[in-house]
Amino acid sequence: MTNNLYQIISNIFNVPVSEINDESNPESIETWDSFTVYILLDEIESTYDVKISLDETLEIKKVADLKSLLLKHGVSI
Repeated sequence: MTNNLYQIISNIFNVPVSEINDESNPESIETWDSFTVYILLDEIESTYDVKISLDETLEIKKVADLKSLLLKHGVSI
């Protein structure tokens, strides 16, 4: 599951999967900006059939936060 999440992140941010880890964040991924993260969230919602609230999106600071959010929504990582 983590590999699938990393692949989604790779596709949206246009970076190699090998450069993504739990600590990846806007400082380490140049294309991570407020607009692109919403595209990422839309893809995550579609892929994992979850609905992420605005409050939850504001808590996302790095990839580990995305994983925690998915776990909170019952998605096994």
